[in-house]
Amino acid sequence: MSKFLKKNWFVMLVVAVFLAISVYYIYDTNKGKLKGKQTNGEDVVYSIDDNDTTASEFYETLFRTNGSSAELTLFKRAIADASISTTNEIKDAAAKQAESIIANYKNSYGNNYEAKLLSDMSSTGYTDLEEYLIQQQKVNQLTAEYAKQHFDELKIRQVSYILIKFTDRNNPTAEPTEDEAARMKAVDDELAAGDDFATVASKHSEDTSTSVNGGVLGVIDKNTSTLDAAFLEASLALNEGEVSKWVRSSNFGYFKIIANATTQAKLEEVAGDNPYLTLVQNYDTTLSNQALWSKAEELGIDFKGNDELESSIKKAMGIKTESEETK
Repeated sequence: MSKFLKKNWFVMLVVAVFLAISVYYIYDTNKGKLKGKQTNGEDVVYSIDDNDTTASEFYETLFRTNGSSAELTLFKRAIADASISTTNEIKDAAAKQAESIIANYKNSYGNNYEAKLLSDMSSTGYTDLEEYLIQQQKVNQLTAEYAKQHFDELKIRQVSYILIKFTDRNNPTAEPTEDEAARMKAVDDELAAGDDFATVASKHSEDTSTSVNGGVLGVIDKNTSTLDAAFLEASLALNEGEVSKWVRSSNFGYFKIIANATTQAKLEEVAGDNPYLTLVQNYDTTLSNQALWSKAEELGIDFKGNDELESSIKKAMGIKTESEETK
C-alpha cells in the first residue's frame, strides 16, 4: 500500500483539488491505477479494513501534515504539466543538469553528498533531482512565454555597455578624475567618429566579462534587481539604438550604455533563439509565480469553493486578491 501511495499521490491530489483544469490529462492518463472505486461520487485513494479514504480526505490529511508548501508544489506542478509536455529534450537536459549538480556535490561533500543534496532540496518539495529539474524547465518555458506576452509592460531589452572603472575604487570622487576623464574621452572620440559600439567596447571597456563579447550584457527588464540601480534606470530610459551619456555608479565607475533592442522584432533578431528564456533564467526571476497563475486562470482553475486553499496558494505566490487590487 505504501508503494502505491508513494507512486500515485500526485495523481490523487490533482483529482481532488484541481478537477476543473480543462486539460485534465494528468488524471486521464493515470485513472486506471485507482481501480475506479468511488464513495459518494469521489474517487477512493485506498481502503483499510473496509474503511475508504477519498481523494479529498487524503488531500486534507496531507495539508494538515505538510501545510502550504506541499499544496504549492502540487499546484505549480499541475499547471506546468498541464501546459507543457515532458519531451525527450527536456528529459535529456534535466539528466545532464542533474549529473553536473551531483558531481559538484560529491566534490564538495564527499560521502555525505546525498544527505546534503536531499536537505537542500527539501525546500523545493521534491526528493528526485531530475524530476525537479524537469519541472523547472517547464516553469521557465511558461515564464518565458508570459514575458513575451508582456513585452512592453516589462520594458524588455538587450543592452551593451562600456565600463570605465574608478581610478581608486576605495576613494571614488564625485566628478571624474583626470585619469578617468581621459579614458572616457577616448571612448567618446571613437564613438563620435562613427566606430561601432561593440568594437569600442572590446577595446576600451574595463569589464573583461563582457568586453570580449563587444560589451553585451544580455536581455534585461524592469524587474532586473541584480544590476546597479543607476545602470538599470539609464538602460530602461533608452530607445532602440540610443547611447546613454556617462552614468556614474558609486559601486563601479562610469558606464556608457547602448540599447541594442527594445522591440520584439529586433530582440529576436539579435539576441539568439529564445531571448525570453534567457531573461527569466538570468535576469528576471520574479515572473514565474505570476506566469503560473496567469496560466492557471487560462486553464480554468476552479477551487470548488475552497477559499482557504485558494487564499493560501495566492498568498504563497504573492498574487493579489481582488480586494487588494482595488485598494
